[in-house]
Amino acid sequence: MVLIFIKKLSSRKQYIFKHIFKRLLEIPFEFTSDISEFIAYEGPKLSYGKKPLGDEFFIWSHGLLNEVGIDDHDVEVHHWDDLPIFFKAPDRSNLPFDIFSASFYLLTRYEEYLPQVKDELGRFTASASIAAQNNFLDTPLVDFWVKRLGLELEKRFGITLPRKRNIQIITAIETASVFQYKNRAVVPVLQSIYENLIKFKLRKLFRQLGVHLRLIKDPYDVYDIILRIYKESLAKLPKTVKNSRRVLYLFHLGDYNYIDNGVSYRSRSYQELIKHIADYVEIGLRFSFANGEEKIEKETERYESITNRPLSKTMTAFSKISMPGHYKQLVDMDTIEDYSMGYTNVPGYRASTSNSFYFYDLDYEVQTPLRVLPYALHYRSIEHFMLNGQQAIIDNLLKKATIASGNFIVVFDNAQLDLKKRSHIYTIIKKLLTYNV
Repeated sequence: MVLIFIKKLSSRKQYIFKHIFKRLLEIPFEFTSDISEFIAYEGPKLSYGKKPLGDEFFIWSHGLLNEVGIDDHDVEVHHWDDLPIFFKAPDRSNLPFDIFSASFYLLTRYEEYLPQVKDELGRFTASASIAAQNNFLDTPLVDFWVKRLGLELEKRFGITLPRKRNIQIITAIETASVFQYKNRAVVPVLQSIYENLIKFKLRKLFRQLGVHLRLIKDPYDVYDIILRIYKESLAKLPKTVKNSRRVLYLFHLGDYNYIDNGVSYRSRSYQELIKHIADYVEIGLRFSFANGEEKIEKETERYESITNRPLSKTMTAFSKISMPGHYKQLVDMDTIEDYSMGYTNVPGYRASTSNSFYFYDLDYEVQTPLRVLPYALHYRSIEHFMLNGQQAIIDNLLKKATIASGNFIVVFDNAQLDLKKRSHIYTIIKKLLTYNV
């Protein structure tokens, strides 16, 4: 056990120390504010503050974890060997920076609470992040910092950390519209036929009519293909790896509007499809674009009514999350896991971690039960590259997630799975599902 001396404990300190020591390093630890107890302790010990008490392992405190509320801190990036760091410490600290404050800053998305210019969908942009501005967006930096901390503790105290965990690879497929043409309402169908006709999009028109006349399959109806690929991929993997390769479908069940204009949740065939897929892989709910509290409640009720199971996994359309509003609503709805943390147009780790973490509400200064699972990339951000380019980006991100012993989550849109499109998407999915270190 590591004994940690902290003069005054706070919610922020409890949150980040528990995340780093318990969840990532898997080291038992206890806090103390009693100097006599700390000095008398003969096992591994660490102090966190402005100055050391003696010759213990000491980490300097920047002060962020003593604060309440939001302040605009000056974030100046330096380097610790090859790792970017900020909140630089004086020389007497055993680490060259305050790893706890810096990790807290990134995990809580502190910068997303600050005044900012948002994109056309009202989202925080990757280019506004310190990760993008300092060229570490493709790195799960918090995980790498913690790895280095573990090595320093092993060196200092002669302890052995738990062995590396298998990387979890999750292929997440969001279904904005479960079918392109099939089972749609009459008015949208007639409108689509009319538009294709007057714009002379004859190939698209014939394809649409072929689906309606049941001569060909709907372009988005590839669910059995994905399930077959998943089954065949698992058969190629050793037993120790199979449980760490997962497929997750996230279904849209919102009301019809100009953005969310897919198949109605009332469609019996849609509901039967959801139940069918749930027999083989994990499922969850993709919230509508305009996802206020009332809509979240309504769509959650629909999901639970159709599936006869509580909602546990969610994603919001276009990763449109505003801190902390959307996550607060999910906490109120008792959602357990959310997969919205990422950038749809840029590959990389939005929260600078490949591991899951609990949402910390900076407004109320409290850790919530909502677990955030950040994704490494949305396929939309790389689909315009040739296959070699796509694989290079994925290999880089995947290699780093493997070193971090974290999760590697890639999000796909089911519209991208259209077999008629000239795409490398199926090659990429097979690569993810059969990946073995």
